[in-house]
Amino acid sequence: MTNATIKLTLLLSILYLISANAAPQYHQKLEKFTRLHFYVQDILGGPNATVWEVTHAKGTPNSPSSFGLIRVIDNLMTAEPDYNSPKLGRCQGLVAFTDMQEMAFTWNMNFYLTGGEFKGSTVCVVGRIPVAGDFAKEMPIVGGTGAFRMARGYAFLKTYSVDHTTNSTVLEYTLNIYQAGYLNSIV
Repeated sequence: MTNATIKLTLLLSILYLISANAAPQYHQKLEKFTRLHFYVQDILGGPNATVWEVTHAKGTPNSPSSFGLIRVIDNLMTAEPDYNSPKLGRCQGLVAFTDMQEMAFTWNMNFYLTGGEFKGSTVCVVGRIPVAGDFAKEMPIVGGTGAFRMARGYAFLKTYSVDHTTNSTVLEYTLNIYQAGYLNSIV
């Protein structure tokens, strides 16, 4: 190996080490973290229903897992579990029951914030949610708009309460969002 080849290899190795250490620090400066905690008022029936069945497959009525059922959702987001607490936005999207073996659905939901610091912004969550179990369900955050451009992260969903009389459920959400901080200062 020639002396020039050794010097070039050494130089490239040093540049690689410098860039590998600088990239995470540079990325962290450009990225912001936000944690949102709120409640969603899910009303399955009655005159004020916020969850509507759109369609179902021919075999859905005979399916133990409701396979093939598709619903649309436009639920109220609130600061506290009480329906009359401050309104934060809307939880809007689609739910499709997609597991033939167990009760589970594929969730495509947009959290549309209508007030405060993030007014007009959205966070998009997509994932599979098993219905059974009293544990927090985890879903990926795959995007967003406004303050949450290029969002990524994860969301936790827990059932806070169920009222069989009114056919309503209160869901508790915690969203852990990483978003591009630099883009918001450009626009």
